[in-house]
Amino acid sequence: MSLDKNTNYCRDMVERDDRERYETVLFAPSWAQKPLWVLYAFNQEIAKTRENVSEAALGEIRLQWWRDALSELRGGNVREHPVVEAMQQLSLPETLLTILDGLIDAREQDLYDDGPADQDALEEYAKAVGGKLAEAALRMSLNKEPETESLVLANSTGAAWAMLGLVRAIPFHWAANRNYVPGEKGLAALATTDADKMFDLAEPSIKKMIDFSQRHLVDMKSKNQHVPTEAGHVFLSNTQLRLHLTALKRASGNPFKCEHPGSFRRLTSMIWSSLFGSYH
Repeated sequence: MSLDKNTNYCRDMVERDDRERYETVLFAPSWAQKPLWVLYAFNQEIAKTRENVSEAALGEIRLQWWRDALSELRGGNVREHPVVEAMQQLSLPETLLTILDGLIDAREQDLYDDGPADQDALEEYAKAVGGKLAEAALRMSLNKEPETESLVLANSTGAAWAMLGLVRAIPFHWAANRNYVPGEKGLAALATTDADKMFDLAEPSIKKMIDFSQRHLVDMKSKNQHVPTEAGHVFLSNTQLRLHLTALKRASGNPFKCEHPGSFRRLTSMIWSSLFGSYH
């Protein structure tokens, strides 16, 4: 598939920075791959805001830049940025632009160290950053309005994947003095300098985070018929999710000691899931 320079930029970014979503796009119809590269590149641009700024105020400015870029797209103006220019080529409908605005708003939480107040708040964050992204991918993959059940499943799939991502990233976030483990235990775990102690303190909360993703897989077992064939790639993250949950189980739920599946294992599992329409 021949890509223009802006879309190629987006694809390369996703391949480098979001490898597992990149792999799912390989299973999408060829006509849908371009908008998906752009969507996931946009997501990377806002998701990495915290890593690219030295203080929260600068992060707020960076996120506002993206809000303004979307607002200007609505008026036909295009900022000089390869992702924005690629988005302009897609002529995104207002429904999708509104979802992207919501993704930006959700990422504001990343700029601060307090962490979620409780498990409910953490689940709402996962739904906002992961669920809505999966919904956008579903909408980009269909030539019609998605059925309600498909939207619900996409949102649940994205939220479960986002929650798993937070579990996997605990060692990185802990080293960077960032906290996504809810409640007082999360703050206490963040304060210790010993990884084993950190896990001991956070283990009850981590178990709830893992259970959240596990419940989604159980729920998916009876709902494969609601996955649109042309959008099956959106739900292949469930296949990856299952592999990662198995790896975490082997490590007794400890992300510091978990060996996650490599690309070959993930791809072979997704091929099987795609062939048999099994997305759980």
